[in-house]
This record gives sequence, C-alpha cells and structure tokens, in this order.
Amino acid sequence: MACCGIDLGDATSCIAVARKGGVDVLLNKESKRETPSVITFTHKQRMMGTDAVGGMSTNPRNTINQLKRLLGKKFSDPHVQEDLQHFPYKVEAGPNGECMFNVQYMDKSSLFTAEQLIAMLLVDLKLIAEAEGCPVTECVLSVPVYYTEPERHAMLAAAQIAGLNCLRLLNETTATALSYGIYKTDLPEGDPVNVVFVDIGFSSTQVCVVALKKGQLQVLSNAWDRDLGGRNLDNVLFDHFVNEFNQRYKIDVRSQPRACHRLRMGCEKMKKVLTTNSEAPINVECIMNDVDASGLITREVFEEAATPVLDRLLSPIKQALADAGLEASQVSSVEVVGGSTRVPSVLRQLTDFFGREPSRTLNAKETVSRGCALQCAMLSPTFRVRDFQVLDSFPYGVQFSWDKDGQQVTSTVFERGSLVPSAKMLTFYRSQPFTIKAEYTPDSNIPSTADRSIGSFDVGPFQLPAGADKAKLKVKVMLNLNGVVVVEHAQVIEEEEYEEEAAAAAPAAADQPMEDADAAKAAGAEGGAAAPEAADAAAAPAPAAGGDAPMAEDAVGAAEPQKVLKKRVKKHSVPFVSHTAALSADQLQKLYEVEVELALQARIQGETNDAKNALEAYIYGLRNRLSDALAPHIREEAKAALLEKLEALENWLYEEGEDEVKSVYTAKLADVRQLGDPVEARAANVAALPAAAASLRRACQSYLAALGESRTAHLEEADKDAVAGECQAALDWLNEKEGLQKKVAKYDDPMLLAADVEKKEGTVRRVCEPILSKPPPAPKKEEAAAAEDMDTDAEVGPQPPTEEEEQQARQETPMEA
Repeated sequence: MACCGIDLGDATSCIAVARKGGVDVLLNKESKRETPSVITFTHKQRMMGTDAVGGMSTNPRNTINQLKRLLGKKFSDPHVQEDLQHFPYKVEAGPNGECMFNVQYMDKSSLFTAEQLIAMLLVDLKLIAEAEGCPVTECVLSVPVYYTEPERHAMLAAAQIAGLNCLRLLNETTATALSYGIYKTDLPEGDPVNVVFVDIGFSSTQVCVVALKKGQLQVLSNAWDRDLGGRNLDNVLFDHFVNEFNQRYKIDVRSQPRACHRLRMGCEKMKKVLTTNSEAPINVECIMNDVDASGLITREVFEEAATPVLDRLLSPIKQALADAGLEASQVSSVEVVGGSTRVPSVLRQLTDFFGREPSRTLNAKETVSRGCALQCAMLSPTFRVRDFQVLDSFPYGVQFSWDKDGQQVTSTVFERGSLVPSAKMLTFYRSQPFTIKAEYTPDSNIPSTADRSIGSFDVGPFQLPAGADKAKLKVKVMLNLNGVVVVEHAQVIEEEEYEEEAAAAAPAAADQPMEDADAAKAAGAEGGAAAPEAADAAAAPAPAAGGDAPMAEDAVGAAEPQKVLKKRVKKHSVPFVSHTAALSADQLQKLYEVEVELALQARIQGETNDAKNALEAYIYGLRNRLSDALAPHIREEAKAALLEKLEALENWLYEEGEDEVKSVYTAKLADVRQLGDPVEARAANVAALPAAAASLRRACQSYLAALGESRTAHLEEADKDAVAGECQAALDWLNEKEGLQKKVAKYDDPMLLAADVEKKEGTVRRVCEPILSKPPPAPKKEEAAAAEDMDTDAEVGPQPPTEEEEQQARQETPMEA
C-alpha cells in the first residue's frame, strides 16, 4: 500500500509515492518521470500520456491538452475564449454553460466534460503506479493556489470519476514549501525564517511567502499571474518565426494546426538551447506546402522581444511580499521551481530584485508531486511521518449574506489569509426556513469576468420550540482542507427551564452544656457504634422531677424541600441543502460508469492491438529467418508454400484484417505457427544437440573415472557395477543415436533430440550421484577396559570373575576325587 501525490500540470504530469523507503517519483513506460498531459481520440480507441503525444501532430483536432486552464470554467468566460484561439480542438457550450469537448471517437462525434478528461489523465497516472506495484488507494492532488470554488469542485469530481480517494487538494506552492521544509535540519526553534518560493510553470506564475521553523510551516501570503508562464516565452518565438516564414517562404503557418504544432515544438526546444547558448537555430522540414523552413535567433533578440512578458514577473512577487508585510531584505532565501526559471533573463530579474541569486535546492519538475505524497502520508492513518505542521492560508476572503427583516445583511466570515481548515459558527433567530449565500469578498483577487458567487445554502424546515415565536439556530460553516466552503451542520438550540429539588441540608444539633458535649464526644470515641445513642440521649430533654417528661415541641422542625430553577439545552439537527458548483452524486455515478466503460474499451482495444502486432511481427520475423538461419532446415517446396502463406496472411492483415477482433488475430497466429514452429524446432535442436551430447559424455566419463579413485574404494562391487553399467549404457545409446542422426538431413525430423539427451543425462545423474555419495563406514570403537581406583573411599561390591579368571582357576586347582 502506498500514498500517492499527483502533480497534474498543463503540459506534463508527475506522480510520486510515499512508502517505507521514502518518497519516490515513478517512471512511465518510457522511463521518464514526466508524463505528457495529453489525450487523443481515434476511430478505435483513446490514448493518454506518452501514447497520445503523436496525435498532436497527426490528429490535432481530436487531441486535447492544457486542460487545467479550462477546468471548472464557463464557455463564455473571456479567458476561455482567448485560450481557444490557440487550441486546434473544438470546444462548445454545454447544457449548463460549461466547456464541452467535441471529438471524433469510435467513428462518431462524442462530447466530454473537462472533469471526464482530467479523470482520464488521472487514470493514466494511476496505471503507471500500478505497473510499479503501487496500487493507488489514497492520494493528494495539487491545484494552483488561485483555483476558485468551481475549479476545485471540478478537480474533486475528476478524482472521483477516476476512482481515486482524494484526501486533500493541496496548493502547488504549499506542496513546494512542504517538500522543502520537512527535510531542512537547520531550521530555528524560535523566530522563523522567511522563504519566498517562485514557481514559473507552463502557463502561470505563482509566488508564495512562507515562514519556516523547526517542525512548522506557515504560509504568509500568495500571489500569482494566471497568464504568465513558459508558454508566453514560447509564443514570443512562435510569433517571431511565423512572421519571418511568412516573409521568406510566403506561407501562413497559423492556417494549419499541424504546422503550428511542429513550429511550437521547435520553438520550445529553441528556448531551452538559448538558456546556455547565445544563439539557436530552428529547422522544420516540410512544415507545409513542401517547404523546409529554417531560421536563427540570438538571445539578445529573444530577450528584447520578450520584454513585455518579463516585465510582468515582478508584479506577483511584490504583491506577495506586501501581503506578508515583508521587505525583500527580510527574505532569508529565494527558491525557484518550474522549467522557465532556467531562462537567464528570468534569473537576472530575480537576482536584481532580491539582491541575491535564487537557490535551486528543489527539483523543479518533481517537488510538487513529492510534497503531495508527503501530505498524503501525513493524512493517512497507515503511515507515520516526522512531526511537521502545515499551516496553509486561503488566498481569498469569503462573506456570507442573508435576509433579516426584509433587509440584506452581509458579514465577512473568512478573511483573506485565513487558516485552512477553519470553522465558524453563525447564530440566527428565525421562524421559517431561510437561505444564506456565500461569495468572495471584494478584496479577493478574482478575475473581473468570473462569478464571485460561491453558492447558497437552504436551511430548514425546523420546528419552533414550545411557546416561542422564533427558533435559535446555529449553522457551522467551514473552509475545509480542499479550500472549499461548506456547511457542516445546522441545529436548533432549545433552552428549557425546569425546577429541581435542592439537596436537603443536615439538621442543626441541639444546644447542650459543654460537659455533656464532652461526655458524648468521649463516648463516641470509646464506644464507636454506641456514639449515636449517646448523642441522642444527651440531646433528649431531662424529665421534670416527680412527673412525666413533657411533650417535646418541634423546636427544630423538618425543613420543607426547596426547589431550584435550572436550564437545559436541547439540540435538534436541521436539514440543509447546498447549491454549489459540485456535481451531484447521481451525476458523478453516471460519469464514473462512462469512464469504466471507456477503460474497458481501451483495454480490449489494447489487447487486440497486441495480438495484431504479434501476428505482424511473426510474419516478418519468420520470413526473414526462412531466408537465413532456417533455410537448411526446411525443404524447398515446403519453404515456397510457407512463404506464399505468409504473403497471403500479410495481405489479409493490411486489407480485410485491418480491423478485426482479438480472437481472429490469435487464431491466425496459431494457424501459421503450426507450419513455422516445426522448422524453428529443427533449427533449435541442431543448435543445441552438440552441447547436450558433450555434457552427457562429460558426466558419464567423470562417473566412470570416480570408480577408480580412493574415495570410492569402500563401495561394494554391486554398486560399482551399477554405476559403470548405467554410464556405459548411456554412452552406447548416445553413440547409436548420433549415428542415426548423421544419416538424417537437417530438413527432416531428427532422430535424436537435444531434450532426450538432457533427459538421459538427468537419469544418469539420479542413478550415479546417490551411489558415489555414500560415505565410507565408520571405524569400530575399541573397548577400553575401565581401570578401577583401589584407593577410593567408595564401597565396591564383589565382582563376578571373568571368563579368563575362571579358566585359570580350573587349571591351577586339582580336581578332587
């Protein structure tokens, strides 16, 4: 079991797992740590990740990328419309105004939501983890810090559609800070150090100011530019060469999506070359209209053209420092991540602003996924991680509004920079169900064209307490770990008054003389259990002289029980309905079922492709071998027939059999192997037979030689005869078979198989090894006579005479007549 962290980027994605050995970034099937965030659809299947990259040039209109910029946004959003001008695929408005992607899949037009497509990318990453033996059970997903409520809900929906249990949506900047801070061993225990993290990704720039101390990370502020990233620099080069090629070659690259993609790929490579070289060339063969385009640009020209882009870099940095209340001189370190931070002009701007060169402590491509994996391990009950507290902050403010006596009341509940998670309790006095609305505060850095509304929550119905015209309700609102505003619960608080009898006080003791009191005390000390009786007797009034004792009046009467007024609180749960950007459970279930069906189709098609490829590979491989290594092992007429069959099968494969099911390809392969496998077997036998025969001879000769060695002198003759007979029989059998085999042509069925020789060697070893391994018999033990010590103190009884002593006595003693 492993905890996964997923960094889903606009251009590439990365998955890391936390396990006992630490955090590892997994490799895809191309042995790369980064997987392209691309999906392509064909008339037979969908392909994702590394398999889909080729579709960007061969099938651009059905190849989707840069999905994160469209996730959770409306089709009418001006930012969406601007991005769509650069995308070759078709996007249209859905029933609720969302973005729907129109592609040709399975020979028909299909519509997919952004959530479905993101789920497909997550499924591809999940398959990478499973291929590494790390089935994904729990994960943490990274999101840009500027994601709003609809975008975060959409990412959570995508995770559920992909079958992932997402424990948290973690801001990319926070994941970077966690990956940095948890491994730092020189952090102070007192006042924290301030570190600025600058992440310049493919399509956006994010800046985070973090206070770090031993065992704790606190995010002080965040700032960003949604539209400033590496692709902006790529666009500078792209526009430059589009104009140059238009003037030199009279071609309009923008008119063809395939030409645009090829030029963009060349510009991206050129940008990387310019990071270490003063100039870089570009060559695009047959870019369009059979034109081979080429060009050259220097770093100075590039930086001059990119000046408007580079001038925007310092704005989010200044904003983040201002929100944190810090100056550039108060920053202890500046850490940069993201591929575009390698551009020299970018580094130069950061160095000039902070007065120090930025650090590259972190791996720019892996740090976010590592931070997510660490956070997942912290949240999972199955892992124990070093104590490290992550205090994240919410970059926006949230205000709630409701109707009160016919007027709208608005209150800011979560200020900008509030801790994540946070919870607040709202109190209302209502007689009927009501609605509270949530929206971002005016000071939140939300795009002017975006909807500031977060959602509404209908509270009720509920019952009024007895005798009350209004009910007191408490509504708990929460900013959860995902940065999403939710209503946790709503309750009616009913305060009820009731009377309760106070505990009766002990009656006061009657007055008595000091002497009597002392006597009673002494009696209690001496008599133990008799003390109450003594006390009662002493307390009783003495009878009057000469008469009966008077009736005692109730001097101390029994006090009547007193009643105390108390309150108790009863809480009654109140139902509520949330109206947010989140998909309903039924919608999620339907989309999940669609994804399962798509995954099944992809698996079936993948297995079909594998069967087809196996058949194609066998045809080409066998045909080549028949003209080379297999030629001596097949008759000419059989070879001609087999080549003819292979040619016919090849023609079928590219014509009628172009689009068949898996079982057909498997049957065709099995049919042709019936002809090819015997030839392959004869060739393999000829190649293996000499080594097998030599091995059998060596074994027999070694066993026969062992019979004449001293180590086997103890063996019985029958055992030696068994070994010698087995070895000689095997050698005779081998010589006989080899003689027959020499008379057989290579293209005929062999008389001696290498497998039979190996089997015979095994039989010889099973017979001879146990016999030759018998140990020699152990030497007989000499019977040592036990000498008796005559000087011992122990008493020894009379011993019976030995046989020798009896014989000697008979010889010395004469027989009596």
